[in-house]
Amino acid sequence: DDGNINNKGKGKNKPKTVSDALIFPARTLDFLPMFERLRIHHQLHGTCSVSNDYGDKQLRIWTYKWRDRRRRFDKMVEREGGPEVVFAGLDDVDAKTYSKDEIPQYNYEWEEERVKNLKSKQSQHRRRFLLRTRHQIRCLNTLDFNWNIIEVPRFEDRLEQLQHFIEEHGHYNVHRSYGDLGNWFHKMKGNFVFGKKHFMENQYPKLLEMGVDMNVAVQGRKRRKRKRKRRNDGDVSNEDHSEVEEDDCSVDG
Repeated sequence: DDGNINNKGKGKNKPKTVSDALIFPARTLDFLPMFERLRIHHQLHGTCSVSNDYGDKQLRIWTYKWRDRRRRFDKMVEREGGPEVVFAGLDDVDAKTYSKDEIPQYNYEWEEERVKNLKSKQSQHRRRFLLRTRHQIRCLNTLDFNWNIIEVPRFEDRLEQLQHFIEEHGHYNVHRSYGDLGNWFHKMKGNFVFGKKHFMENQYPKLLEMGVDMNVAVQGRKRRKRKRKRRNDGDVSNEDHSEVEEDDCSVDG
């Protein structure tokens, strides 16, 4: 089955050594089903870069792990003597047509012919890993897979998202449950609390220009924590909230 290039190490087949784990990585998803999902994403968005806002979190993690696997693959090829040594005599494979609409099947019999003369079982495992990974990389390249991308939104992009949030909700205190923007704003509050030099000198002034006062946002967070603690201790009833002030994170104008 071409879809099982990455076999799952479960039960009795659980990998016992590092070399076994190269070919039988535990909890690794089969390649072809995930490749099909990535191809659908590419058709919809024109890119293989799965953003944090995309609904398929599993696919995003899978693409991230493939970039790491590509780095390991390149290092292993160099240790084995370079591509001229490891992939010598692969003219029949290179002649296959790789396109996003036509993915050639991986030939396991062909693989056995090229690993059977290797002396140790560990060497055979490494060569299988390299041959299979090479095939999978060529499949991903048909979708113009970007191997070097690390998508971290710029601070200015986050400011623009925060401005849209303020226009929609009338305040700037983004809760962590509000996805990536909420996590980013929570991190900014942490930078403010700990007085991070880069944040205070370069980023916080830009937030102040937008009317975002971190003192208000952080104090509101502390009040909510004290309120929850008093409730747990039985000091504050559910009906008595007179001592708890509301957060004033609205933006004038």
